[in-house]
Amino acid sequence: MNKKLKTSLLAIFCFGLVSSPSANELDNVAACSGVVIGNASIDFSLGDESSFNEGIELAITAYLGEVLRQSSSEEDVAIADQILAASTDTIINAANTETFDSDVYERVVQCYRKIGMLLLKNSETILQNKETIDAVILQRVELLKRLLSAG
Repeated sequence: MNKKLKTSLLAIFCFGLVSSPSANELDNVAACSGVVIGNASIDFSLGDESSFNEGIELAITAYLGEVLRQSSSEEDVAIADQILAASTDTIINAANTETFDSDVYERVVQCYRKIGMLLLKNSETILQNKETIDAVILQRVELLKRLLSAG
């Protein structure tokens, strides 16, 4: 993969950059990826680093697989990134406020299913961009661990 594409993907994911007919689909992927990241963050706070790493890898791979497959605009990715972050916060807040009930749990399960289907659907795109996706995963895992360990 060329360096320019790799840098662009990192900028898109890290700084919230990417309206297309399929923007709604990307938004839905972002929402579920955020739910999975939020759930993985809870695992980390409970001392389960392995589940955290696996959850982050699944969520980011599925999200970037969809971003790359759709060739989404910067505006669409920027909005999707915001949706991903809001969904992550919603799950973490549910755990922190003891409102993580059966409805929230069901949403987490549904999102893991959706993520699994996306990984299958976008497997070719994911394999073609594996190095870039892996680099983003590594960067996000370290950043999230730092954020979750602070204070």
